Amino acid sequence: MDISRLRKEVYLLDSERKELQDRSVKPHNIIRGSLYTIYRKCGNPNCKCARGEKHAGKYISISKNGKTHLTYVRKKDLKRVEKGTRNYKAYQNNLARIREINEKIYTILEAIRDERVKEYK
Repeated sequence: MDISRLRKEVYLLDSERKELQDRSVKPHNIIRGSLYTIYRKCGNPNCKCARGEKHAGKYISISKNGKTHLTYVRKKDLKRVEKGTRNYKAYQNNLARIREINEKIYTILEAIRDERVKEYK
């Protein structure tokens, strides 16, 4: 086993983790949830939706206590909410990557330990 190669891999993973951590400790404009377009009828019999052309509305979907909640997004807030939900997804992806890196580092360090440990006889 090439321990120097394993050490190098640990240092590279640690460098990537530090970069992700630096990005994650000062989050900007994060809005929890996913943005969806939902098409609905308004109920007015003279409206275009009564003929099949439904109204499009943007909603944020979040899960709380195992239940999905939808919140309507006003048109004036749409750009801010789109950016905030994109930032939330990126943040969650960073957390997942940090978790993967930690697991890889742990596995490599165990391999180094197992290669170096000697039993007393």
